[in-house]
Amino acid sequence: MKNKILMAMAAATALVVLAGCSSSSSTADSTAASSTASSAAASEETTETTGKADGVYTAQMDDASAEAAYGWRDELVVEYKDGKIVSATFESYDADGNKKSETTAETYPMDPSPADWMPELSENIVKAGTSSEIDGITGATLATNNAKAMLAAIEAEGEPDQTIVVSEPEA
Repeated sequence: MKNKILMAMAAATALVVLAGCSSSSSTADSTAASSTASSAAASEETTETTGKADGVYTAQMDDASAEAAYGWRDELVVEYKDGKIVSATFESYDADGNKKSETTAETYPMDPSPADWMPELSENIVKAGTSSEIDGITGATLATNNAKAMLAAIEAEGEPDQTIVVSEPEA
């Protein structure tokens, strides 16, 4: 992420220089080098200060989403340490508090089984580290989209030890 920001800032600086904002080639080179160095420093500072505080963050889907999912409410719990996600648990609960990942093929006939794909989705969230990078799970598209929406809400407005209620993402 840091490299992408640095590259974008360097490209923007190069465009400004090429557009004639400088009167000489040596001044342009000096300006570009100076601007790129200050952009890199600013980017590093921003990355360090915009990471999430250490703690456990929780988001869950709203009532309408649970109703659309036949009574199953998706929930995401992530733990941040040093601004990075170190653990994630994606789970769905029914009105009685039963976990979808513990259902049997007789009680919840889904292929793939939630017991198989829920841990994989949780791992994908940790690997991605950001809502826009989560790899989807084939056969669990709704859950994947909900996980992305919940992580985006945590990224935007999450506070440790509080639960955010998230509306169903638009298709």
